[in-house]
Amino acid sequence: MGPIETYFATIAVIFVFIGIARGYAKELSTTVIILVAIFLMDVVDGRLNPLLLRIVGTIFPNFDPASTTADTLLCVVYVGAFVASVFANYSGKSLNLGGTQAAPPVGTYISILVGLMNGYLVAGTIWYYQALYDYPLKFFGRGFEQPLSATAQAMVELLPQKLAANAGYLMIPIALILLLRARG
Repeated sequence: MGPIETYFATIAVIFVFIGIARGYAKELSTTVIILVAIFLMDVVDGRLNPLLLRIVGTIFPNFDPASTTADTLLCVVYVGAFVASVFANYSGKSLNLGGTQAAPPVGTYISILVGLMNGYLVAGTIWYYQALYDYPLKFFGRGFEQPLSATAQAMVELLPQKLAANAGYLMIPIALILLLRARG
């Protein structure tokens, strides 16, 4: 297929275009939901993993919780839940922070930055779960180029969950967004 950083950079660029189209006033509400989803997944993963593996082991007695199949299952669950929450936020009614958009070009620049941040959060979270479970979704074509390039290895250390090792740190941007909104 190709270098993993190319795929995830493409996802981030797509979110920049979405940010420009929707405007930063709407995109900031999506940022809050994305951060909450990342926070919740980080809080529950330690408790949910054994439960999921036990349920699958009950249904399929030959299931080995230490196998690569278990890694694939956990990766699919987390990536699927995260993508579903992002999709639900974009496709349905979402949190409305209100506010008016600044006029171009300032509003456009802010929309680009917020779209880039959302792209980083979405692509970075998907990549994080790929890296956490040793890239189990290789069944798409030939998979990502292995071993990872030096650029990709450096980028793995800059993923959202790596930068905010404590999930509580994700509440800081949410609090700032809500405080700025409350200020009017």
